[in-house]
Amino acid sequence: MKDSQLYNIKNIIFDWGGVITEIDFDATINAFKKYGINDFEKHYCKAYQSELFQAHEIGKITPDKFREELRKLIPVSVTDKEIDEAWFAMLLDTPPNNLEIIKSVKNEFNIYLLSNTNAIHVDMYDKIFEEKYNFKEKFRSLFIKAYYSHEIGMRKPDEDVFEYILSDSDLDPNETLFIDDSIQNISAAKNVGIKTYHIEGDNSIEKLFGND
Repeated sequence: MKDSQLYNIKNIIFDWGGVITEIDFDATINAFKKYGINDFEKHYCKAYQSELFQAHEIGKITPDKFREELRKLIPVSVTDKEIDEAWFAMLLDTPPNNLEIIKSVKNEFNIYLLSNTNAIHVDMYDKIFEEKYNFKEKFRSLFIKAYYSHEIGMRKPDEDVFEYILSDSDLDPNETLFIDDSIQNISAAKNVGIKTYHIEGDNSIEKLFGND
């Protein structure tokens, strides 16, 4: 762990999808296209989320209400399970090496998780995490604290969410590194004085922590 970007860093805030767990927005787009929403990317994609999806990600609406509203876009009859599986399709594998990196990093830094997510994704992933990776606790147990957007009522790239974390966990932004794969989130963190590491191209947490 000798990367120069880690100099003077005491705290690390990880994004989830695209940093720790592989993510493919097209998988969810294509899953809903099978149910007849041919323009699903106009409602949800990496760069844009409609009001419905934003409300779901900040906990303004329940999973049941989310499904109810989503059904209005779907021209065929679908079960809750089918909606949940299509919605979850974007979350792919979590490379075992990434989990090993997280477990190693927490011995040297105070680590946190910040994710724009929702109750459906978290609940479904926790079951996979416990079963597939043989963990007795939920994914959030790897971190000092997990800041899930639907639980805190804020989401990236709003600068308020970064200010909230700094205050809530009493973090010095000059000693804090934020890792994310979306440039708009990186920019917001920089605006509040947090150091950043953008996952793009050859950049990865393996490269950052010297395990590539």
